[in-house]
Amino acid sequence: MPFEYLLADLLSRVDGALGVLFLDDSGETVDLACAEASPYQMRVVGAYAGIYLRQMAEFLRASGQGEPRWLHVEKEDLHLYAAPLPDGYYVVLVQRAPALTGRARRLLEQTRDQLGRELFAGA
Repeated sequence: MPFEYLLADLLSRVDGALGVLFLDDSGETVDLACAEASPYQMRVVGAYAGIYLRQMAEFLRASGQGEPRWLHVEKEDLHLYAAPLPDGYYVVLVQRAPALTGRARRLLEQTRDQLGRELFAGA
C-alpha cells in the first residue's frame, strides 16, 4: 500500500485535521497530505517539527532516556502529534483545536504501524 494513500487516509479520518506529514531523518518533508492549509504552510510546520524532534531525540539519548516514543504539542489553535518510525523518520499530524486527542493519537499510531510495515519491513 503506497504511503501517500496512508497519509491521505489519516487526513480524512481525523476531524479537524489540517495536514499529515512524512518527515525524513533530517526533518525534511518527504510527502504530505493537507486540507485547509497549503502545502507550503505544512512544509514550514514540518521543518519546525523536524527541528524539535531532532533536539528531543538528541536530549533523550544524551541523558540515557532512550528513544522518543511520542510527541504532542498543544497550542491555542492546534495540536501537533508526532510518532517515530525506523531510521529517524516521523509521521506528523496537525489538527485544529479543540480536538479529540485520544482518537487522533490512536489513528496516528495505526498509520505509523502501517507505514512501518510497508516501508521498513526489514528494519
